[in-house]
Amino acid sequence: MTPMTSPAAAPTVTLVVPNFNHAHYLPESLGSIANQTRAPDRVIVIDDCSTDDSIAVIERFLSDRPSWRLIRHGTNQGVVRGQNEALAIADTAWIGFLGADDALHPTYLEKAMAQAANHPDAGLIVACCEIIGPKGPSAKRMLRPVMLLAPASAMLTPADIRQALRFGDNYFSGTTSLYRRTALQALGGFDVKLGSFSDAFLARRLALTYGCYFIAEALGYWRIHGQNYSTATATDPASLNAKLAEIGALIAHSKLFPDGYDNVFARRNRFGAARMVLGGETAPSAKAARISALLDGNELDTQLLRLLLSFGSAGHLAALAWMALRTRPMSLTRLLAQTTARRAILSATPGYRAP
Repeated sequence: MTPMTSPAAAPTVTLVVPNFNHAHYLPESLGSIANQTRAPDRVIVIDDCSTDDSIAVIERFLSDRPSWRLIRHGTNQGVVRGQNEALAIADTAWIGFLGADDALHPTYLEKAMAQAANHPDAGLIVACCEIIGPKGPSAKRMLRPVMLLAPASAMLTPADIRQALRFGDNYFSGTTSLYRRTALQALGGFDVKLGSFSDAFLARRLALTYGCYFIAEALGYWRIHGQNYSTATATDPASLNAKLAEIGALIAHSKLFPDGYDNVFARRNRFGAARMVLGGETAPSAKAARISALLDGNELDTQLLRLLLSFGSAGHLAALAWMALRTRPMSLTRLLAQTTARRAILSATPGYRAP
Protein backbone atom coordinates (compact mmCIF):
# COMPACT_ATOMS: atom_id res chain seq x y z
CA MET A 1 0.00 0.00 0.00
CA THR A 2 1.41 3.39 -1.01
CA PRO A 3 1.66 5.72 2.01
CA MET A 4 -0.36 8.89 1.74
CA THR A 5 1.48 12.18 2.12
CA SER A 6 -0.25 15.36 3.16
CA PRO A 7 0.26 18.37 0.90
CA ALA A 8 2.52 21.02 2.34
CA ALA A 9 0.68 23.81 4.07
CA ALA A 10 0.41 26.99 2.04
CA PRO A 11 3.02 29.55 3.14
CA THR A 12 1.82 32.49 5.22
CA VAL A 13 2.70 36.16 4.88
CA THR A 14 2.72 39.36 6.92
CA LEU A 15 2.67 42.80 5.32
CA VAL A 16 4.15 45.65 7.37
CA VAL A 17 3.36 49.34 6.73
CA PRO A 18 5.65 51.83 8.49
CA ASN A 19 3.99 55.24 8.60
CA PHE A 20 4.94 58.76 9.60
CA ASN A 21 2.54 61.57 8.68
CA HIS A 22 1.28 59.96 5.46
CA ALA A 23 -2.43 60.22 6.27
CA HIS A 24 -3.03 61.60 2.77
CA TYR A 25 -1.66 58.44 1.11
CA LEU A 26 -2.76 55.78 3.61
CA PRO A 27 -6.18 55.17 2.00
CA GLU A 28 -4.33 54.13 -1.16
CA SER A 29 -1.57 52.05 0.46
CA LEU A 30 -3.84 50.30 2.97
CA GLY A 31 -6.60 50.09 0.38
CA SER A 32 -4.26 48.26 -1.98
CA ILE A 33 -3.59 45.70 0.75
CA ALA A 34 -7.28 45.31 1.52
CA ASN A 35 -7.97 44.72 -2.20
CA GLN A 36 -5.46 41.89 -2.65
CA THR A 37 -6.88 38.83 -4.44
CA ARG A 38 -4.86 36.77 -1.96
CA ALA A 39 -5.29 38.40 1.44
CA PRO A 40 -2.26 38.68 3.76
CA ASP A 41 -2.41 36.50 6.86
CA ARG A 42 -1.27 39.42 9.03
CA VAL A 43 -0.95 43.17 8.58
CA ILE A 44 1.09 45.29 10.99
CA VAL A 45 0.86 49.07 10.68
CA ILE A 46 3.56 50.88 12.66
CA ASP A 47 2.82 54.53 13.26
CA ASP A 48 6.00 56.38 14.18
CA CYS A 49 4.46 59.17 16.27
CA SER A 50 2.50 60.85 13.47
CA THR A 51 1.05 64.30 14.12
CA ASP A 52 -1.49 64.30 11.28
CA ASP A 53 -4.72 62.28 10.91
CA SER A 54 -2.91 58.97 10.32
CA ILE A 55 -4.34 57.17 13.37
CA ALA A 56 -7.92 57.93 12.40
CA VAL A 57 -7.32 56.60 8.87
CA ILE A 58 -5.56 53.47 10.13
CA GLU A 59 -8.28 52.71 12.68
CA ARG A 60 -10.94 52.82 9.99
CA PHE A 61 -9.15 49.98 8.20
CA LEU A 62 -8.59 48.03 11.42
CA SER A 63 -12.20 48.24 12.59
CA ASP A 64 -13.41 45.15 10.70
CA ARG A 65 -10.11 43.36 10.04
CA PRO A 66 -9.09 41.29 13.10
CA SER A 67 -5.83 40.13 11.46
CA TRP A 68 -4.64 43.75 11.16
CA ARG A 69 -2.72 45.33 14.04
CA LEU A 70 -1.59 48.86 14.86
CA ILE A 71 1.59 49.61 16.80
CA ARG A 72 1.91 53.23 17.95
CA HIS A 73 5.24 54.77 18.89
CA GLY A 74 5.23 57.50 21.51
CA THR A 75 8.47 58.89 20.11
CA ASN A 76 9.85 58.84 16.60
CA GLN A 77 12.12 55.80 16.16
CA GLY A 78 12.68 55.74 12.41
CA VAL A 79 11.67 53.32 9.67
CA VAL A 80 14.41 50.73 10.17
CA ARG A 81 13.78 50.18 13.88
CA GLY A 82 10.10 49.73 13.06
CA GLN A 83 10.97 47.11 10.43
CA ASN A 84 13.04 45.15 12.95
CA GLU A 85 10.26 45.46 15.52
CA ALA A 86 7.79 43.92 13.09
CA LEU A 87 10.27 41.20 12.11
CA ALA A 88 10.63 40.24 15.79
CA ILE A 89 6.90 39.74 16.32
CA ALA A 90 5.85 38.32 12.95
CA ASP A 91 5.01 34.60 12.98
CA THR A 92 4.51 33.97 9.27
CA ALA A 93 6.89 32.29 6.81
CA TRP A 94 7.21 35.42 4.67
CA ILE A 95 7.19 39.15 5.40
CA GLY A 96 6.99 42.26 3.22
CA PHE A 97 7.24 46.01 3.85
CA LEU A 98 5.10 48.54 2.01
CA GLY A 99 5.74 52.26 2.24
CA ALA A 100 2.72 54.18 3.51
CA ASP A 101 2.92 56.32 0.36
CA ASP A 102 3.21 53.37 -2.06
CA ALA A 103 0.69 50.80 -3.30
CA LEU A 104 0.37 47.23 -4.57
CA HIS A 105 -1.28 45.76 -7.65
CA PRO A 106 -4.29 43.63 -6.58
CA THR A 107 -2.64 40.37 -7.70
CA TYR A 108 0.74 41.00 -6.07
CA LEU A 109 0.36 38.62 -3.12
CA GLU A 110 -1.42 35.99 -5.19
CA LYS A 111 1.46 35.79 -7.65
CA ALA A 112 4.28 36.29 -5.17
CA MET A 113 2.98 33.70 -2.71
CA ALA A 114 2.50 31.15 -5.50
CA GLN A 115 6.24 31.39 -6.12
CA ALA A 116 6.94 31.33 -2.38
CA ALA A 117 5.17 27.96 -2.32
CA ASN A 118 7.14 26.73 -5.34
CA HIS A 119 10.50 27.99 -4.03
CA PRO A 120 10.42 27.80 -0.22
CA ASP A 121 14.22 28.04 0.09
CA ALA A 122 14.53 31.32 -1.83
CA GLY A 123 15.70 34.28 0.21
CA LEU A 124 13.18 36.61 -1.35
CA ILE A 125 10.55 37.00 -4.05
CA VAL A 126 10.80 40.25 -6.00
CA ALA A 127 8.68 41.81 -8.75
CA CYS A 128 8.94 44.97 -10.83
CA CYS A 129 7.15 48.16 -9.91
CA GLU A 130 5.97 51.29 -11.68
CA ILE A 131 6.83 54.85 -10.70
CA ILE A 132 3.87 57.07 -9.85
CA GLY A 133 3.70 60.72 -8.81
CA PRO A 134 2.17 62.59 -5.87
CA LYS A 135 -1.31 62.47 -7.42
CA GLY A 136 -1.10 59.07 -9.04
CA PRO A 137 0.03 58.00 -12.53
CA SER A 138 3.01 59.80 -14.02
CA ALA A 139 2.78 61.42 -17.46
CA LYS A 140 5.16 58.77 -18.80
CA ARG A 141 5.04 55.21 -17.49
CA MET A 142 8.37 54.23 -15.91
CA LEU A 143 9.39 50.75 -14.82
CA ARG A 144 11.74 49.82 -12.02
CA PRO A 145 14.24 48.26 -11.92
CA VAL A 146 15.80 50.07 -14.85
CA MET A 147 17.65 46.87 -15.75
CA LEU A 148 15.83 43.57 -15.31
CA LEU A 149 17.27 40.66 -13.36
CA ALA A 150 16.14 38.39 -16.21
CA PRO A 151 14.10 38.83 -19.42
CA ALA A 152 11.33 36.63 -17.98
CA SER A 153 10.18 35.35 -14.59
CA ALA A 154 12.74 32.91 -13.17
CA MET A 155 14.34 31.44 -10.07
CA LEU A 156 17.87 32.83 -9.82
CA THR A 157 20.70 31.18 -7.90
CA PRO A 158 23.30 33.11 -5.90
CA ALA A 159 25.69 32.63 -8.85
CA ASP A 160 23.07 34.17 -11.16
CA ILE A 161 22.78 37.17 -8.84
CA ARG A 162 26.56 37.65 -8.73
CA GLN A 163 26.58 37.69 -12.51
CA ALA A 164 23.63 40.11 -12.68
CA LEU A 165 25.42 42.52 -10.34
CA ARG A 166 28.25 42.80 -12.85
CA PHE A 167 25.89 44.35 -15.40
CA GLY A 168 23.46 46.42 -13.34
CA ASP A 169 21.95 47.00 -9.92
CA ASN A 170 18.99 48.19 -7.82
CA TYR A 171 17.05 45.08 -8.79
CA PHE A 172 15.24 44.71 -5.48
CA SER A 173 12.43 47.21 -4.98
CA GLY A 174 11.31 47.30 -1.35
CA THR A 175 7.75 47.93 -2.55
CA THR A 176 7.54 44.54 -4.25
CA SER A 177 9.90 42.36 -2.20
CA LEU A 178 8.79 39.52 0.05
CA TYR A 179 11.45 38.19 2.41
CA ARG A 180 11.63 34.68 3.85
CA ARG A 181 11.41 35.53 7.53
CA THR A 182 13.88 32.96 8.85
CA ALA A 183 16.44 33.94 6.20
CA LEU A 184 16.02 37.58 7.11
CA GLN A 185 16.54 36.79 10.78
CA ALA A 186 19.56 34.58 10.02
CA LEU A 187 21.29 37.58 8.43
CA GLY A 188 20.55 39.76 11.46
CA GLY A 189 17.62 41.81 10.17
CA PHE A 190 17.94 45.40 8.98
CA ASP A 191 21.05 47.36 9.91
CA VAL A 192 19.86 50.55 11.60
CA LYS A 193 23.17 52.29 10.88
CA LEU A 194 22.55 52.05 7.12
CA GLY A 195 19.30 54.02 7.26
CA SER A 196 17.41 54.08 3.95
CA PHE A 197 20.03 51.78 2.39
CA SER A 198 19.35 48.99 4.89
CA ASP A 199 16.63 47.15 2.97
CA ALA A 200 18.38 47.27 -0.42
CA PHE A 201 21.68 46.10 1.05
CA LEU A 202 20.00 43.29 2.98
CA ALA A 203 18.10 42.22 -0.17
CA ARG A 204 21.41 41.86 -2.02
CA ARG A 205 22.82 39.74 0.80
CA LEU A 206 19.71 37.54 0.85
CA ALA A 207 19.79 37.00 -2.92
CA LEU A 208 23.54 36.27 -2.86
CA THR A 209 23.07 33.79 0.00
CA TYR A 210 19.83 31.99 -0.85
CA GLY A 211 18.90 33.08 -4.37
CA CYS A 212 15.64 34.82 -5.29
CA TYR A 213 12.64 34.43 -7.56
CA PHE A 214 12.14 37.29 -10.01
CA ILE A 215 8.62 38.03 -11.26
CA ALA A 216 8.80 39.89 -14.58
CA GLU A 217 5.58 41.82 -13.95
CA ALA A 218 4.79 45.29 -12.60
CA LEU A 219 3.02 44.41 -9.34
CA GLY A 220 3.61 47.52 -7.25
CA TYR A 221 3.66 51.31 -7.42
CA TRP A 222 6.51 53.36 -5.99
CA ARG A 223 5.39 56.93 -5.40
CA ILE A 224 7.98 59.69 -5.89
CA HIS A 225 6.90 62.98 -4.32
CA GLY A 226 10.04 64.65 -2.98
CA GLN A 227 9.40 63.72 0.66
CA ASN A 228 10.35 60.05 0.38
CA TYR A 229 12.54 58.69 3.16
CA SER A 230 15.02 57.09 0.75
CA THR A 231 15.12 60.07 -1.63
CA ALA A 232 15.90 62.59 1.11
CA THR A 233 18.87 60.52 2.32
CA ALA A 234 20.20 59.58 -1.11
CA THR A 235 20.33 63.14 -2.45
CA ASP A 236 22.14 64.70 0.50
CA PRO A 237 25.85 64.62 -0.44
CA ALA A 238 27.21 64.37 3.11
CA SER A 239 24.77 61.64 4.09
CA LEU A 240 25.38 59.75 0.84
CA ASN A 241 29.17 59.89 1.27
CA ALA A 242 28.93 58.55 4.81
CA LYS A 243 26.60 55.70 3.87
CA LEU A 244 28.64 54.71 0.81
CA ALA A 245 31.81 54.58 2.90
CA GLU A 246 30.11 52.42 5.52
CA ILE A 247 28.53 50.05 3.00
CA GLY A 248 31.73 49.92 0.97
CA ALA A 249 33.60 48.64 3.99
CA LEU A 250 30.95 45.95 4.59
CA ILE A 251 31.13 44.85 0.96
CA ALA A 252 34.94 44.78 0.93
CA HIS A 253 34.99 42.48 3.97
CA SER A 254 32.33 40.10 2.58
CA LYS A 255 32.93 37.16 0.25
CA LEU A 256 29.39 37.32 -1.13
CA PHE A 257 29.88 40.16 -3.58
CA PRO A 258 31.80 40.21 -6.88
CA ASP A 259 35.35 41.54 -6.74
CA GLY A 260 35.45 45.33 -6.81
CA TYR A 261 31.73 45.65 -6.11
CA ASP A 262 32.32 48.21 -3.35
CA ASN A 263 33.54 50.70 -5.96
CA VAL A 264 30.81 49.73 -8.43
CA PHE A 265 28.11 50.09 -5.77
CA ALA A 266 29.32 53.61 -4.93
CA ARG A 267 29.37 54.71 -8.60
CA ARG A 268 25.91 53.35 -9.26
CA ASN A 269 24.38 54.99 -6.22
CA ARG A 270 26.02 58.32 -7.01
CA PHE A 271 24.50 58.13 -10.49
CA GLY A 272 21.07 57.23 -9.07
CA ALA A 273 21.15 60.11 -6.62
CA ALA A 274 22.31 62.56 -9.28
CA ARG A 275 19.55 61.39 -11.61
CA MET A 276 16.95 62.09 -8.91
CA VAL A 277 18.27 65.64 -8.55
CA LEU A 278 18.42 66.09 -12.33
CA GLY A 279 14.70 65.29 -12.56
CA GLY A 280 13.77 67.67 -9.73
CA GLU A 281 12.32 71.16 -9.82
CA THR A 282 15.25 73.16 -8.42
CA ALA A 283 16.97 75.96 -10.33
CA PRO A 284 19.66 74.85 -12.83
CA SER A 285 22.53 76.47 -10.88
CA ALA A 286 21.54 74.78 -7.62
CA LYS A 287 20.90 71.52 -9.46
CA ALA A 288 24.37 71.62 -11.03
CA ALA A 289 26.04 72.20 -7.66
CA ARG A 290 24.14 69.37 -5.99
CA ILE A 291 24.82 66.89 -8.80
CA SER A 292 28.52 67.76 -8.81
CA ALA A 293 28.68 67.20 -5.05
CA LEU A 294 26.85 63.86 -5.30
CA LEU A 295 29.31 62.72 -7.96
CA ASP A 296 32.23 63.83 -5.79
CA GLY A 297 33.13 66.37 -8.48
CA ASN A 298 34.95 69.69 -8.47
CA GLU A 299 34.25 73.26 -9.58
CA LEU A 300 34.95 72.43 -13.22
CA ASP A 301 32.26 69.72 -13.07
CA THR A 302 29.82 72.21 -11.57
CA GLN A 303 30.53 74.78 -14.28
CA LEU A 304 30.10 72.19 -17.03
CA LEU A 305 26.76 71.09 -15.61
CA ARG A 306 25.56 74.69 -15.34
CA LEU A 307 26.42 75.19 -18.98
CA LEU A 308 24.67 72.02 -20.09
CA LEU A 309 21.54 72.71 -18.05
CA SER A 310 21.24 76.18 -19.57
CA PHE A 311 20.21 74.52 -22.85
CA GLY A 312 16.85 73.23 -21.62
CA SER A 313 15.72 69.69 -22.48
CA ALA A 314 18.66 69.08 -24.82
CA GLY A 315 21.03 70.13 -22.06
CA HIS A 316 19.20 67.87 -19.63
CA LEU A 317 19.87 64.87 -21.89
CA ALA A 318 23.48 65.93 -22.34
CA ALA A 319 23.92 66.19 -18.56
CA LEU A 320 22.41 62.72 -18.12
CA ALA A 321 24.81 61.31 -20.71
CA TRP A 322 27.76 63.00 -19.00
CA MET A 323 26.68 61.55 -15.63
CA ALA A 324 26.45 58.07 -17.15
CA LEU A 325 29.89 58.37 -18.72
CA ARG A 326 31.28 59.59 -15.42
CA THR A 327 29.86 56.74 -13.33
CA ARG A 328 29.26 53.85 -15.79
CA PRO A 329 26.28 52.56 -13.78
CA MET A 330 25.22 49.67 -16.03
CA SER A 331 25.82 47.76 -19.23
CA LEU A 332 24.28 49.82 -22.04
CA THR A 333 24.33 46.78 -24.33
CA ARG A 334 22.29 44.69 -21.90
CA LEU A 335 19.95 47.59 -21.16
CA LEU A 336 19.18 48.04 -24.87
CA ALA A 337 18.72 44.30 -25.30
CA GLN A 338 15.99 44.37 -22.64
CA THR A 339 13.96 47.13 -24.33
CA THR A 340 11.32 44.76 -25.72
CA ALA A 341 10.96 42.87 -22.43
CA ARG A 342 10.55 46.09 -20.47
CA ARG A 343 7.89 47.40 -22.83
CA ALA A 344 6.04 44.10 -22.65
CA ILE A 345 6.00 44.22 -18.84
CA LEU A 346 4.48 47.70 -18.80
CA SER A 347 1.94 47.03 -21.54
CA ALA A 348 0.76 43.83 -19.82
CA THR A 349 -0.48 45.80 -16.79
CA PRO A 350 -2.90 48.75 -16.94
CA GLY A 351 -1.68 52.03 -15.45
CA TYR A 352 -2.19 52.79 -11.77
CA ARG A 353 -5.66 53.36 -10.39
CA ALA A 354 -6.17 54.31 -6.76
CA PRO A 355 -8.13 51.68 -4.77
